Amino acid sequence: MLIALNVSALIIILFSANLLLLRAIERQVYLPLAIFLLAIGVVICQPTLASLAASLQPTFLILSLPAILLIAPSFWFYIEGITAQAPWQFRQMHKSHFVLFFVGAIVALVALFLPNEVQYALLIEGKDEILKTLPPTTKYITVVTLIATLLLIIGWILQSGYYFYKVIRRLSQYRQHLKDLFASTEAKEIRWLSWLLLAVGVVWSATAINIIVDNLIFSTSVNATVASVIMLIMIWSIAVWGLRQKPGFEELYDSDEDIQVVLEKGASQPEKYQRSALNEQHASKIAQKIECAMQQDHLFLEASLSLQKLAKHISTSPNYISQTLNENLGMNFFDYVNKYRVEQAKHQLEHTKDTVLDIAMNVGFNAKSSFYTAFKKETQQTPSQYRKSVTQD
Repeated sequence: MLIALNVSALIIILFSANLLLLRAIERQVYLPLAIFLLAIGVVICQPTLASLAASLQPTFLILSLPAILLIAPSFWFYIEGITAQAPWQFRQMHKSHFVLFFVGAIVALVALFLPNEVQYALLIEGKDEILKTLPPTTKYITVVTLIATLLLIIGWILQSGYYFYKVIRRLSQYRQHLKDLFASTEAKEIRWLSWLLLAVGVVWSATAINIIVDNLIFSTSVNATVASVIMLIMIWSIAVWGLRQKPGFEELYDSDEDIQVVLEKGASQPEKYQRSALNEQHASKIAQKIECAMQQDHLFLEASLSLQKLAKHISTSPNYISQTLNENLGMNFFDYVNKYRVEQAKHQLEHTKDTVLDIAMNVGFNAKSSFYTAFKKETQQTPSQYRKSVTQD
């Protein structure tokens, strides 16, 4: 069972990584995810090697040190890429994120040159008595390598926590930024990553605690089958959703300069408008155009409505629309459009017998859940509660 689970995970990794590498030829954003999966493959391949190629076990255990230090920064770059405002590319400044990996690679290289019997005794059998039989120089190098490995594992724990925080913060900012540009964000919010991060956080915490306890306090063991099942589910989830996920702002990569201004800084940042040429009179005219587009042209009914589409409709700069909404009307594009959608939904709830789902679709929402969230935010009631209250009145 253990070998079957492990082989299944490795097959998924190899298949998915191959597809991601092919996609990376056109979009580099898929490269970090391929590296992330391959690094996990190196770390988890021990059960398969023990059964099919036992002689390779020590080598891959040694290589798992730099591999584990590659996982967190690779995942971070994938998140950075799919939430980026422009096509992501690996740059010179990104090299600093791999300092621990390079140190781990050096330590692993030294360990690979240790005698095979030393590698096997320490890594496979867990017998440190062999140190007493080694020549002084070899013993010294081996002990230093072991100490460096332990320090790097502690570094991995800290590194993982750091990137975990960065990813959560990045996703929060990204979802807020979506609301500056799109009226419907369900398909772009990457909610699957939130659930995955929760699972990763639990697994990471359990692994970190186990490593510390096992190395510093007393020997511990983890049910290998349970761990393999959890790992298989996580790898499958990452592979499936990673292959399906496109960068959230991809459709705006080739947009005009004004949209790029909103993309780069975020419409919700007041300092962005300090040097804007938009005066109060001009902003008032733009506000009137926006109101007209919503009230007379009913543009809010379009499910795929974006800031760019609204800008084209009223022949105004997207940056000026964004500034007008934030400074004159006190809301972002997402909330502004959904306000009209909710008002239209209230009218239909009062005067029709359509289902709540039909009404949600009619007024421009793409999902029932987002309709409920927006409706309750505006009315402090669910659509059903609102319909019931107006019917009773």
